[in-house]
Amino acid sequence: MNYGDPSNPQSGRAQVPGNQPEPPSPNPSSAPPAGRAQVGRAGVGGPGATGSASVGSARVGGSASVGSARVSPPEGPTGRASVGSARVGGSASVGSARVSPPEGPTGRASVGAASVPGAAGRATVGRAVVGSASVGVPDVMDGPGGPGGPGDLPPGAGGRGGKDGRSVTAKAKKRRRRNIMIASIAAFIMIAGIGMVAGTYYFDQVALPDDITLDQSTTIYYSDGVTPMSRIGENRTVLPFDQIPKDMQHAVVAAEDNSFYTNDGVDYKGVVRAAWNNVSGGDRQGASTISQQYARRWADLEGVTYARKVREAVIALKLNQQYSKDEIMTMYLNVVYFGRGAYGIEAASQAYFGKPAKDLKTNEAMLLAGLIKNPEGSGKGSPFDPNIDKAQALDRFNYIKGQMIKLNFVPEAEAADRMKFPDNVVTPADARKRSVSQQNLDKPEGLIVHHVLGEVAALTDPRTGQLLYEDTDADGKKNFDKIRNGGLKIVTTIDKDVQPIAVREASRNKDSNMNKQPENLQAALVAVEPGTGAVKAYYGGDDGSKNDYAGYYNDPVLGTGEDSCCGGHPPGSTFKVYTLTTGLLNGYRIDSMWDGNSPGDFPKSGRSIKGGNPVKNAGENPVSHPACGAWCTLEEVTVLSLNVPFFALAEKVGPDKVIDTARAAGITDMWATVKGQPLPVKIDLTNKTGKDVIPQYFNTEVAFGQYPVTVLEHAGGIATIAARGYAAKTHFLKEIWTGGKKTYGEVIKPQRIPGFTDGMSDDINTVLQGVPKHYNLKMKDGRQIAGKTGTWQYGQNQSGNAHAWMVGYAAYDPVKKTPDLAVAVWVGNKGNEQPIKDVGGKPIIGGSLPGPIWRDFLNDALTALKAPKVNFRPPANTGRLDVGTGISPVPSEPVVDPNNPGQDPNNPGNGNGGPGPGNGSQNPGGNGGGTVPTTEATRRR
Repeated sequence: MNYGDPSNPQSGRAQVPGNQPEPPSPNPSSAPPAGRAQVGRAGVGGPGATGSASVGSARVGGSASVGSARVSPPEGPTGRASVGSARVGGSASVGSARVSPPEGPTGRASVGAASVPGAAGRATVGRAVVGSASVGVPDVMDGPGGPGGPGDLPPGAGGRGGKDGRSVTAKAKKRRRRNIMIASIAAFIMIAGIGMVAGTYYFDQVALPDDITLDQSTTIYYSDGVTPMSRIGENRTVLPFDQIPKDMQHAVVAAEDNSFYTNDGVDYKGVVRAAWNNVSGGDRQGASTISQQYARRWADLEGVTYARKVREAVIALKLNQQYSKDEIMTMYLNVVYFGRGAYGIEAASQAYFGKPAKDLKTNEAMLLAGLIKNPEGSGKGSPFDPNIDKAQALDRFNYIKGQMIKLNFVPEAEAADRMKFPDNVVTPADARKRSVSQQNLDKPEGLIVHHVLGEVAALTDPRTGQLLYEDTDADGKKNFDKIRNGGLKIVTTIDKDVQPIAVREASRNKDSNMNKQPENLQAALVAVEPGTGAVKAYYGGDDGSKNDYAGYYNDPVLGTGEDSCCGGHPPGSTFKVYTLTTGLLNGYRIDSMWDGNSPGDFPKSGRSIKGGNPVKNAGENPVSHPACGAWCTLEEVTVLSLNVPFFALAEKVGPDKVIDTARAAGITDMWATVKGQPLPVKIDLTNKTGKDVIPQYFNTEVAFGQYPVTVLEHAGGIATIAARGYAAKTHFLKEIWTGGKKTYGEVIKPQRIPGFTDGMSDDINTVLQGVPKHYNLKMKDGRQIAGKTGTWQYGQNQSGNAHAWMVGYAAYDPVKKTPDLAVAVWVGNKGNEQPIKDVGGKPIIGGSLPGPIWRDFLNDALTALKAPKVNFRPPANTGRLDVGTGISPVPSEPVVDPNNPGQDPNNPGNGNGGPGPGNGSQNPGGNGGGTVPTTEATRRR
């Protein structure tokens, strides 16, 4: 067998058989001719074999080591052969395989290249793998080498001699090139194989996100469920596929991904092109298909690194395996950003064309598709927005036009009509005016948003008692992102026609009573529907991000969840409505008699003349000695707003019962002065009775409104009185819709004040009708109204008022449930307290500024509601107690007319009085006299 011969095809494998005779060697002293030895696979066999063959060179009479293993033959010099260059008499090492002694295990060798330096001798390995080196016989048979070796080495040490140095060298180069190519292909196949294995593993490891729910804006609506009030979270409304116009889908394909309907999620040509540009120093490109763009947003992948691109591509591929093209297009168009704060096609359609996406025309869809490439530009807006750069916008539009025609989305014959450049793009300024976004929180309605979000966040699961919308961050912090970004439709109780009237009447504008009033003044107004507790209008200030003068909120969605500023205000005499109700509940008639004189001495309650702190009347009336004096009806003292008789009433029935009545009507928070606290402290009455808080926090002064309450709760309490004593929880939340389904509806369960009757309601209405009349507050249509004014003084022993109120309602028919409103208006200071005076410098009282605001609002609001005129019923005169603290006047002696002796009690006469003018003339008054009986003063009924 010829082995080691380059011309022999079998030389691809070199075998070292056992017991082979050694061939004759050429003259060792002759110059070694060029030669080549190829070793593909070498087996060491035969008796006593302890040698090995290395890839790269075959050492005859020496030793070949594979890696770091060495096999020593019985005799002869040892050497090493290394991959790349093998020197005869040197050494060659390949890999790390080891051939052990005779009884050792099999060794291995790997592919390499070996050169034999000499005259022209070279040993190379092209495709050679040493499969095994076996040790099986005691004798070692060296493999044959070339006919001549270099120097004085033993015969056979060199490579096999060629016929001609030049021809052998040419063949060697040719075969070297061939071997390099073969090795390169082998390496590529190996790398590709490894890549396929690694790629398959990576593909399997990259998972689609578990949650494909898109963050979308939650919208807050007025009570009609149609008119939006505000939006929070991302400005996005998710649309189903059937509400996205086909032209919109086609325009996006034309603009962003021409092969969308045929590719598997990745544009490989684009990837190669982008990679070349990136490597060659060109512009870094994305080459992202629609699927890749969506994958990037879905998996929240950032940056332009290659690792991100690979992950993006894998997710895109998986998306196309799991979802249809229509589904991917729907998801993409609901997530992509168009500029102007608009996420998704619905928000974009509203932002740029002021219409729903389903109504978009072909040319409008094309313009929107063009924005995706650069939605914000340098910060002023997309350069493809004609309001920003019309030239660029037109170029982009025409490009998309050409692509849509090329892709057969629009017949060229229809292009002229359907694909005209749109001229109805809304300007950025107009878009901001039209937009309903979280920015609306800086308007009066922003306070309503905070209130209603607080109510939504407080909802609990009736099965578990857990908060419905609370979630937890990775760091354990609580959040309410399910509300903010959950795409909820929150419907409030606020009436879209009534709310603007409240803002107009209570804010500073040319149509308001607040117009040109001193800058320190602030008004607040709340309107509540009797019988339901629904807040129909709310004004607590001009800016929803600042102080709330009508109440406070606990909003953990957009706020901290803590109480906001500014809480309550002393209600003054408007709180006497609850004291009056308590009196009727305890048997006192509205015509019962009370001492109206001031000051009043009440040592039992710690308010005495002797102690220097008696109770005094306050207000604009002759407070010390009213006309009715010590014999005033409960109705009179209510209209005149006298403090002394109401303090007396509360002391008789118990101030704790006044608290209980107010609490039953809807007052759940009152503020008390607590020792050691710089500011009044809010006392939650939800789970406390009057006896729980008196005298610890409150006392008999509750009768005339010393302790602050909110305008919101006071309006709710007055709504209870208007609803004939039926209290419904005051609330802003009407409905919640999730994914098009109603998931919450307001629950209205009115509860009547314990012991209250229809007759008591009629009596209270009779009394409270006198207050607006007293201040000449009349409705335009003559509608009957009832109300109560109130003030609270500035500081201790100071002159002037710091707070002024008007509360009340129109006649209400609970049977027909006619529309009605109970309204509370407060006027006070924006900042630190000081005496409140009007634009003319006069002290403000309940009837002077709050009264007109209340009247004007009620006039227009009831008109907007188309509320029918209803009259109050007459009084029922319920109760059994006629006298409270009233002191009956001393009966006067009868006056005897000297010209009419018949009137003399000592002269009974005949009782037949004659005619007379009755003017003291001397004409006889009659013949008879008799006694005129003494009579007691008549009680006013």
